Formats: sequence, C-alpha cells, structure tokens
Amino acid sequence: MAGTDEGMGRQRSLQWKARVSARQFRCALLTTRVISRPAPSLRKQLQERFSAWCCGHGADVDGARALWGRLSERYEEAHRHNHHLGHLASSLEELDRCGGRHPAIEGAIWFHDVIYDPTRGDNETASIAWFMEETPWLDREMATEISRLIEATDFRTTPAGDPEVLLMIDIDLAILGSEPEEYDAYTRAIRMEYSHVSDGDFRKGRAKVMAHFLARPIYRTPGFASREERARGNISRELERLGFA
Repeated sequence: MAGTDEGMGRQRSLQWKARVSARQFRCALLTTRVISRPAPSLRKQLQERFSAWCCGHGADVDGARALWGRLSERYEEAHRHNHHLGHLASSLEELDRCGGRHPAIEGAIWFHDVIYDPTRGDNETASIAWFMEETPWLDREMATEISRLIEATDFRTTPAGDPEVLLMIDIDLAILGSEPEEYDAYTRAIRMEYSHVSDGDFRKGRAKVMAHFLARPIYRTPGFASREERARGNISRELERLGFA
C-alpha cells in the first residue's frame, strides 16, 4: 500500500526496472530509421510503474489496470511515431536520473500527450481534460498541479519560473540534446507524424518552431545545462537540412 515501506520499496524497484529498460530502448533507436515503439517487456514494466503511481495516489488496483488500458490505447495510435509509449519511457528515465521525489511530474509525464493529434492546436488542453475526467480518485491539489505541468509543455506558452515546471519542460525537451543519430531518428518520426503536410509547408513550419528554441536558452535546470550545446548543434543541423540555416 502507498506510504508503507513495502509499497515504497516496490515502487523504487519498478522505477529501477523501467530505467534499465529505457536505456535499452534508447540504444535500440540507433538501429532504426525512426523511433521504435517499446518492446513488450518494457511495455509491461511501464504498466506496472503506472499502476504503482495510480495506487499510490488513491486508485484501486482494478481501476489502475483499466486506466492503463485506456491510456496505452491512446499512446499506441497508429499516427504516433514519436509521441508514443517510447516517449514516456525516455521521459521517466530522465526523471529518475534527476533524483529526488517528483510525484506530480511523474503524473504529468504519464498524461501530457494522451491526446495527440497533429492536425489540432489544443492537444495540451485536451490532454488535461482527459486526465481530469479519468482520475476522480486523485487529490484535487495534486490534479491541479499535474494540469499545470501538462500545460507548461505547450512551447507557445511562457513557462512559470518555479523548479517543477522548468524540470518538466526540460524532460519533455530532452530529445533535443540527444546524440545526433537519435536526434535524426526523432526528426524523421516527427515528419511522419506530419505526413498530411506538404514538404514545403512542413519545412517552413518546422523551421519556425526550431528557430524559436534557438532564440532562448533551451534548458533551464542545472541537470540539463550540459546538454545545451549539443541541443543547439542538433537544431542548427536540422535547420540547415530544412534550408533555413
């Protein structure tokens, strides 16, 4: 049960397993041309970790299992080539690497892309609405904080300066500071998600978004500061490929 030594130990074990499998997942990216979906073993560990988080915040076991089914169904939609369960696994790995306890950030990671449709402009708002409807057992103060963190992942907004928001944003943008091969796989996956957009329109839109990141510091927390140079280099290379260097 939540709050007991046994429950906390089980959750730490699940976190460790997810972290190890996430490393394996990230290595597998380099053997593919786009970002792969998680293997069944990692998917199972994600399910266990999600259930542990839910049960630690008021859900019962059956409710957590049912919610995972609805959540994972969303993240496994066919049009997702980057914003799928692999993104969650990588984000959880980043969170674990930061150390400390951040239950609201973990909650935001699980739900922040549950609604993802590249043809609409309100995915964060829709994800918050889905999250609020599906978690009536969650303490309202925690739900409000998670909603705030999800909203912060919309790059068009001006983020609040508190540490939790800044860490959530840095985790969500971690891929920008990845190794070049992984970053290139990410850009191919994004192009596939926007396959409904013509090449010319995609290049213009993507270049505008990425130039926005170069106009300010990409990362705002100490744990990510060392990745800033590599992230800026990755974005500059992409802009050159797009014809907007």
